[in-house]
Amino acid sequence: MTLKSIIVVACGEDSDVDVVGAAGKLGARFGAQVLVTPAFPDPAADLVYYGAALQTVGDASERIIASERVAQERLEALGRDVAAREGVAVTVEKRALLPAVALAPAAVLADLVLFAGAAVQSTLGALFAETLLSTRAPVMLIKGAAVAGGPVAIAWDGSGQAARAVRAALPLLQAASGVLILRNVDDETAEAEASSSEKLRAYLGLHGVTNIALREVRGARVAESLLSAARADKCELLVAGAYGRPRLFEMVLGGTTRALVHGAGAPNLLFSH
Repeated sequence: MTLKSIIVVACGEDSDVDVVGAAGKLGARFGAQVLVTPAFPDPAADLVYYGAALQTVGDASERIIASERVAQERLEALGRDVAAREGVAVTVEKRALLPAVALAPAAVLADLVLFAGAAVQSTLGALFAETLLSTRAPVMLIKGAAVAGGPVAIAWDGSGQAARAVRAALPLLQAASGVLILRNVDDETAEAEASSSEKLRAYLGLHGVTNIALREVRGARVAESLLSAARADKCELLVAGAYGRPRLFEMVLGGTTRALVHGAGAPNLLFSH
């Protein structure tokens, strides 16, 4: 099992440098193709704003088109730089009129969809939630340095969401220097009782994952207990199931999922719903 199709959702801001760069490194490691999908702010909404405020729709339209052209050219230059540096195929698409509509069919068959953590906390929160909850694509949030084969933590609760996240992350787990299975014993559920950490360790062993450690954590603030343990072991990635209701926005993500997304100093995150 490996990663061959990686999508990056770009917002046209400085955080694109980190997320496209991280995708390039993953693409080089796994021989994957990288597709960059722009999701800049909606130019139609900007046009309405400028038109209402300035009463000069023509001038506003020219400004919006010029601004979007500059953002597109900057993103294409970034894609070329990453492709040359990492020796990987990077394709930068033109911005679609409705990025969410364009992203959905591509994400369905993607091995991984990358967002910048900073962008999700600002402009791309709704698109992140829609991609994660509706398409059920594995989504990685880049919140720190690129994933480069260091330790990886798994937030394990025995749920279907957590299991899907583990399966999506298998190539990364196989390449990791160590794997830490975390279980919050104060957050036990019927699902968790049916699928122990030992069973997960045995499953990972069947897939060639080695150097696995188990650790129980405690605390009603589940996300913080998981993040603290992952930070303590200097994990570069935390793999977790995501909770929420499909086809709604980021405010309906489960509390633990939201806390992981917004956690300060968090490692990179890989979610599956």
